[in-house]
Amino acid sequence: MHINMKYYVVSIGAIFISLGIGMLVGFNLNYDQELTKQQEEMIGELNLKFEDLRELNNKLEDDIVLINNEYENSISFINSNVDKIIEDKLLNKSIGIISTNQDNDFNQEIADTLSKSGANIAFDIVLLNNIFEEEKLKELSKNLSMEFKSSKDVINYIVECLKTSDAKSNLSKLQEFQIINIRSISDNYDFESIVLAGGNNGKLKEKLFNNLDKNIIEKLRSENKHIVGVQRSDSKYSYINLYFNEKVTSVDNIDEGIGKISMVMLLEDSNILGKFGRTEDSDNLIPYKKQ
Repeated sequence: MHINMKYYVVSIGAIFISLGIGMLVGFNLNYDQELTKQQEEMIGELNLKFEDLRELNNKLEDDIVLINNEYENSISFINSNVDKIIEDKLLNKSIGIISTNQDNDFNQEIADTLSKSGANIAFDIVLLNNIFEEEKLKELSKNLSMEFKSSKDVINYIVECLKTSDAKSNLSKLQEFQIINIRSISDNYDFESIVLAGGNNGKLKEKLFNNLDKNIIEKLRSENKHIVGVQRSDSKYSYINLYFNEKVTSVDNIDEGIGKISMVMLLEDSNILGKFGRTEDSDNLIPYKKQ
């Protein structure tokens, strides 16, 4: 029987293809075994590294707990010795207090701290919400024969009054119209520094700052007065960064002993600048003097 040459070619080709497939399969089997071995070694190394990291993480967590405990103990010690730390730090200094938020008035805390530090409290004034009422401002304008168009006009008037000898009687008109609350005015109400008590409940947010605090800062700065902005640590809307934008040094935890110490330190030395306290916005816990 005659066998076609094409048959041989196809047969030989089939043989070589089969051999190639066999070699490929064998190679892959060997490769898979080698790959599996490498993977097992790699997994073993990763497990060892993971155990090391877990031990390190546990150690760091223990260290953090220890540091936090030491930190809180230190804060507790400082808070219990506030009066001794601030005693006589502000002797012969005359300091005023202005609160810009009647709904969160903590002036008494500030006044108590200043008194314990030996300072003279020149005045203690709370700006009331009526400072924004047009009708109230119209009545005031008519009574004083002056023009009060905005809260800025009232603020300028307050600061100007504090430069005169009859500030008490002039400012009493604002209290009669329930625009301010005068908690106290000293016989010596000339002042070199002021504590600006801010922060609000979050309803008016930045608008309240821009209409009150910012105008106070601008006016007092033109009079070369030293300003320290303070707020409680539980303020819903923080003024710390807003004070910072106006280049006003601030304390965000005036309700704590260490915050009171910070305030006194800042009033004692007007060259210390920054944001101090325990919230995220602040840079340091407490002021320090650069050597």
